[in-house]
Formats: sequence, C-alpha cells, structure tokens
Amino acid sequence: MKKFIQISVLLSLLVLFNVAASFGQTQFGTDVNIPFAFNVGDQSHEAGNYIVKFERFSNGAATLSIQNTKDDKVQTVLMSAGGDAASNDIKLVFDTLDGQRYLTKVRTPSRSYAVIMGKPDKNRGDKGTEGSSLF
Repeated sequence: MKKFIQISVLLSLLVLFNVAASFGQTQFGTDVNIPFAFNVGDQSHEAGNYIVKFERFSNGAATLSIQNTKDDKVQTVLMSAGGDAASNDIKLVFDTLDGQRYLTKVRTPSRSYAVIMGKPDKNRGDKGTEGSSLF
C-alpha cells in the first residue's frame, strides 16, 4: 500500500509539473502528498499534504515555498541554478543524511536548482551521507 501511494503521488507530480512546464511558465505549484518526514534547511516537516510552489527568476535564482495544509505554515527557501543535469519532468530531490531526508534540489526541464543552505558543520565532513532519492 505504501509503495502504491508513493508511485501514485510521483505520477501525479510528474503530470502536473509537466503540464506547467510545457506552457513555459516561470512559476507553478501543486498539491503534494509526501509520504515521509523530511527537512528543508533547518526546518522539519511531517509526512502529509503540502502545497509546493516554485518560481524561477531570470538571473538563475528561484524560490520554493512549501505550505503545510494542516496549519497553513509556509516555508520559503532560496534556490540557485546548479550544474546538475536537468530532468524531463519536475522532480524534487531528497538526500538522506543520518537517516533523515532533506530536500536539496529541484530538477526542471531547463535546469536544476539547489536549495541554498547555511554553512555546513566542519566537524561533520561527509561521514553521514547515505544517498539521495527522487520524488
């Protein structure tokens, strides 16, 4: 059942983001059911329904807003265009660190964007990195 939910959410995201991207819009958004807890920067989010809005700017920057539908709290983060490969569809990229998932990138048909984070912990190094996944 969990796998079915993840696949259906992924397909819904792909269709909605693909339609938005095909019209060449610089901003788009959709309702998303994220079936796992995750972090964006220093804020934690529980599994659940979110409204995700992405807005591109001409200078290579973008903003990503994540709104929890339960309490209407909104987190907006700044993103910068990165050198990673673009995607055929819009994809949220979550990296896993010490067993927790972090939203780190958004891949669009034109380019990829990385979440701008604070300075990393110098004592940590790359010891906790376990991998990444697309959603």
